[in-house]
Amino acid sequence: MKNKEKNTKKLRSQFALKKGSYSVVIIALVLAALILLNWLVSVLGDRFHLEFDMSPEKINSMSKENIEFIEGVKDEVNVTVCADEETYPSYMASYAGNYYGISGADSYFEQTVSIINKYKSYNKKIKISFVDPQSSEFTAVAQKYPNSGISYGDIIVSSNKGENERYKKLGFTDIYNLQTDDTYASYGYSTSTISGNNIETALTGAIAYCTSSKTSKVVIYTGHSADDYSSSYVKLLKDNNIEVDVLTDKVITSIDNEYDAVVIMAPTGDFLDSELNAISAFLDNGGNLSKGLLYFADSTCPSLPNLESLLSQWGIEVKSGLLFETNPNNTIGDDPMTMGMYPAEDENEDFDNSILKDISFCLTGYNVPLTLGTPADNLIKANAVMNTLGSTVIAPVGSKADYSDYTDSDKKQYQSLIEAKKENYNSDNEKIESYVYAFGSIEYIQSEWAENSRVSNKNLVLACTERAAHADDSGISFISKTITDESYSESVTESGIRTIRIIFVGLVPIIMIAIGILVFVRRKNA
Repeated sequence: MKNKEKNTKKLRSQFALKKGSYSVVIIALVLAALILLNWLVSVLGDRFHLEFDMSPEKINSMSKENIEFIEGVKDEVNVTVCADEETYPSYMASYAGNYYGISGADSYFEQTVSIINKYKSYNKKIKISFVDPQSSEFTAVAQKYPNSGISYGDIIVSSNKGENERYKKLGFTDIYNLQTDDTYASYGYSTSTISGNNIETALTGAIAYCTSSKTSKVVIYTGHSADDYSSSYVKLLKDNNIEVDVLTDKVITSIDNEYDAVVIMAPTGDFLDSELNAISAFLDNGGNLSKGLLYFADSTCPSLPNLESLLSQWGIEVKSGLLFETNPNNTIGDDPMTMGMYPAEDENEDFDNSILKDISFCLTGYNVPLTLGTPADNLIKANAVMNTLGSTVIAPVGSKADYSDYTDSDKKQYQSLIEAKKENYNSDNEKIESYVYAFGSIEYIQSEWAENSRVSNKNLVLACTERAAHADDSGISFISKTITDESYSESVTESGIRTIRIIFVGLVPIIMIAIGILVFVRRKNA
């Protein structure tokens, strides 16, 4: 009897031992799987983009359109950052302080390194390299581009197109949006702050430029303007691989055929007949068309009957006065001169409304009233692109916010942006077109509202310019996206990273092993 009980107990112990061994094996396999998963995440993280943006409105994410463009790049692209990767944030913080009086912007510099490194995750043809300025490699880069004036922190983007290399240099002000405070300018100094990180726009735009075989060219004439409003516009065009010349000619004698479009910004002086003839000849292009004109109005300028006559021939009528919004829900604060503009609901099939893709609304102030007229040539068709609401009236220039000399019958809808297109066919029966765009306000491109990422000012101006210059066949636009918050990844500190590493690499495996031993011992003694 005792032997039987002894044998039974022995069998039970063997069964428990065997069952416990199975448990230990399962735990060991789970532990191995966890270790393998950690390793895979580490490896994949170096090759693929595995971050998640948890910031409001995804303002720290690369745009879907840009990612699709990057993934489609077929040429080898070299992105050379003239800095050491580890010390870039601290050095740039020092550089910003010394040259621009900027402090407290370290997160932007850390963010730049993070975003640059994302590019290689989306396309293996994009090679990222950080070159220490103290190294011989940096000397070789500087010697290769001797006319570029390369300094610390600059980025050189290059790609070979056949036997020729195209490259573009991005400097500090190409990457970071600066705001200057001149409060103490009378004392001989001013300060600046970084208002946003432009690295995605600048870098992707440079890649597009270097891999493109076509570059459009625009000329901006400022000789008829009291103020030069071209700076923001020039930057927008250059970011999007459109070459720009700014000419201060007081009299336009002729326009070089190398240009694809002419821009007249906020003119305050009228044009001579000979100048208008030069513009008309440019748009006609010997019957080949394929040119463009963009006009930005300024409500402070006097009447310009000659220029307005040219626009009228294209079906664009310019009225005197100033647009005044009577609906307070469509204004900014207590300023009835600054109002929302909205895409025209035009069923005219002659108008290609793809130009309004992703355009929600624009915000502009001090608008000159525009209306559609009858073109002088039956080959020209004019269409509204952006309209006011039907609650707008025309006020005299110089009116104040309390202007009230109007009735309900005066309220109507006006055009804020008009497209006029002259269309024909060449000898090969191919469609050819020249465009004229009239913007009711210079604030479409030159104002604090134009910099706001929630309005479509820059998107719309760029789309019109690309169409006028026949440069809109790339299918992608690069608009400055101001990043105002730190990315989620950068909210994780070094101490936080160490804590996470200790927990998942150290404590979790130890706990799993301890549980396995405990189960084994308990089952063995059961």
